[in-house]
Amino acid sequence: MLMRWTPIRSRLLAWLLIPVLLLGGSPRSLDGAQAHETTLAEAVEWAVAVERATCSIARQPHPEPLCLADLPARLEPIDPDGQWWRLRFDQPATAADWIVRLMGRPGVTGLEPAVRLFYQWTPADPLVAQQEWLTVAGFPTAWDDTIGRAEVSVAVIDSGVAARHPDLAGKLLPGYDYLRRDPDPDDEVGHGTAVAGVIAAAADGRGMVGGAPGVKIVPLKVGDQIGASSLLIAEAVYGAIERGVQVINLSLGADTPSGALERAIEQAYARGIVVVAAAGNTPDSVTFPASYPEVVAVGGATADGKRLASFTSRLTRVDLVAPAENVLTTSWDGQEPGWDRRTGTSFAAPMVSAAAALVRSIAPDSSVEWVRQTLRETASPLDPPGQPGAGSGLLSARGAVERAVLRRFAQTWQRADLPVAAGQATRSWVWGPSAFAVGREPYAETRAGTRAVAYFDKARLELTDPDRSPEDPWAVTSGLLARELISGMEQVGDRRFVPRSPASIPVAGDPDDRLGPTYATLAAVLALPPLEEGELITQTIDRSGRVGNEQRLAGYGVRAGPLVPETGHRVASVFWEFLQGRDVVYTGGRFETADLFWPPFAITGFPITEAYWARVTVGGVVRDVLVQCFERRCLTYTPENLPGWRVELGNVGQHYYRWRYGALPDQPPASDPAAMAPVDGSGRG
Repeated sequence: MLMRWTPIRSRLLAWLLIPVLLLGGSPRSLDGAQAHETTLAEAVEWAVAVERATCSIARQPHPEPLCLADLPARLEPIDPDGQWWRLRFDQPATAADWIVRLMGRPGVTGLEPAVRLFYQWTPADPLVAQQEWLTVAGFPTAWDDTIGRAEVSVAVIDSGVAARHPDLAGKLLPGYDYLRRDPDPDDEVGHGTAVAGVIAAAADGRGMVGGAPGVKIVPLKVGDQIGASSLLIAEAVYGAIERGVQVINLSLGADTPSGALERAIEQAYARGIVVVAAAGNTPDSVTFPASYPEVVAVGGATADGKRLASFTSRLTRVDLVAPAENVLTTSWDGQEPGWDRRTGTSFAAPMVSAAAALVRSIAPDSSVEWVRQTLRETASPLDPPGQPGAGSGLLSARGAVERAVLRRFAQTWQRADLPVAAGQATRSWVWGPSAFAVGREPYAETRAGTRAVAYFDKARLELTDPDRSPEDPWAVTSGLLARELISGMEQVGDRRFVPRSPASIPVAGDPDDRLGPTYATLAAVLALPPLEEGELITQTIDRSGRVGNEQRLAGYGVRAGPLVPETGHRVASVFWEFLQGRDVVYTGGRFETADLFWPPFAITGFPITEAYWARVTVGGVVRDVLVQCFERRCLTYTPENLPGWRVELGNVGQHYYRWRYGALPDQPPASDPAAMAPVDGSGRG
């Protein structure tokens, strides 16, 4: 990997901006072998560039730059000219200490950590390269977030599913044969097996892989070689409801409606089950059940996804299309398992079912209409747009999953800040009015090595494990940004950091304030002891880190509050009252009064400094501002502000983004989680 030379500090920044190009899953080679792990974020391996004029090379007993001779690291030349050298430290902490020292050392002109390049991973199943439909429909990049939770199940109401097929073994939950009235829904036709493979064939190094390989299949057999009865299909829909599935796939149809089947589908819709059906293979015919309004109807596109398939129905109501030609999937002839190519909307529909299962894995409380809207709005229009039978366009599993991730961010944002945006609460923002950046950042403990993040003025939201339930208060987190800004250690994993410099950005006030403390200032006072409980806070701090005392500040009446044993610091009384406060929040689909923060430190983290008064320029006017930093946020108290804005959460999100990337984005993100709110499971989303 060739990189152009830049000075040290911008060089480190440039490294942080290198995109991590992974297609999903743990790094693996295509033959299934695990790639060797030497994760770049451990930062024990570094490259250093030296200037030969000021850092000569000793030749005995082995070549070594004299300006690096004192390093407790193994040195090896990278280039034959002796400009670049590889440093290998024993411990990350040792590396972090010495890299900081090297930043200002004469003769050292460049530093960079070893960047881990991964094999560009798709599942190691040998037939994946022949599954063009996976890429056309956007599944590999959707897997960066989820391959589907095992708790999510898709009912395949069809000809049965071959339990002995190696790509489906272990993927099947108990099903039922409605033809023979027994619990063995084996496949005598092969159609249901082919459908099930498109949805959830295992990513196990054998055969092929389905669009949602992490989910389970509930096989419900209703047909044989000559088709299936609408009454048995209706009965199977009720069976799927009883089994608690999240998605039902119906890759079958007729040109005649059935009242019994329509009522069953209405019941599934009322229970929040996404019902997906094929639009049919006759261009001039209407197909049921795809035409029922409760159903997500799927038409067929060509194998490359660029045009409508010649056979797909132009008359059936269609929501979107997916590839329906030469779809490689699992096959079963009644005797031997195999893999074969199939054509028809029967095999486009399960791609949409798989995408719906991925969405439901991340957003299990989403309504049917929210899932339908997500699938439609993220589809890519065909050319020409708006043609009969094309619906909103080609399925984008990636787009649908990204929308589900944004939904999780919106749910976190809306609890505290939707009341402010809607005029239901008079207070400052907890997150900010909107996200100014949305994307992915490196994080070691994830499937793809990256995670989704959304930056607001006052924090960064991150979804490290999208498969965790929205009910889990720690599913969506806000990073330890204040700690990173003060320590100068950028976190890229649970216990992995990249050493940088503490941020010389004002903690409070105007961006160009020159009086108050910066984050770098606070690094010098992290270990100072707390005041006595109840003592009036009159201690001050200035830009240089000098701590003083001004008795006039006692007039504000702010006292040292409770001690937090985890960090050994006290919370200032005004901040403690703020964290304990009750106000209007949005929850359960309505505005109500509740605890604004629960648990109290969930959003801020524990305090890592004491509270200090500072003279800070706010709106061009120098004012007294009380500042205290916590792990995730910094809180400010400005006595001159109006009551709802005296205590505010600082703009840590903005500050961190500037520290990490150099400047705020010029344009707003294409999708803003705040704009999606409100979302909940009551039909709104």
